[in-house]
Amino acid sequence: MAINQLAAALLLTVLSGSVLADAPNPQSTTPKTRAEVVAELIQARANGELNISDADYPSAPKFVSTKSRAQVIAELEQARASGELNVNDADYPYAPPFVSTKTRAQVLAELVEYNKHPDPQGLYHGY
Repeated sequence: MAINQLAAALLLTVLSGSVLADAPNPQSTTPKTRAEVVAELIQARANGELNISDADYPSAPKFVSTKSRAQVIAELEQARASGELNVNDADYPYAPPFVSTKTRAQVLAELVEYNKHPDPQGLYHGY
């Protein structure tokens, strides 16, 4: 009895696969012609987008600066003066000084208020 059920299941599996084998591939409905592919190849060669071999890196797009040299030098001098410039990774990255937006009294008042009504969903309860 079990062999008959197994054979029936196997037969249904094989037949259901053959039904799906005839499904059309949406990508193959509009293939490019040889002329279109050749035209794209010629255009890529003309633009310098085609690599000679797999050993080459892809060509980088041409860089167009949006700032003048004087603007870049001025930004560099400003970074040096403010201490934001990291020299050869010898130091830790620049961290601007912390400026509090609240007074000590405000922070203490918030702490007292929180201790009156602690958050039941807090991440750490001390145990």
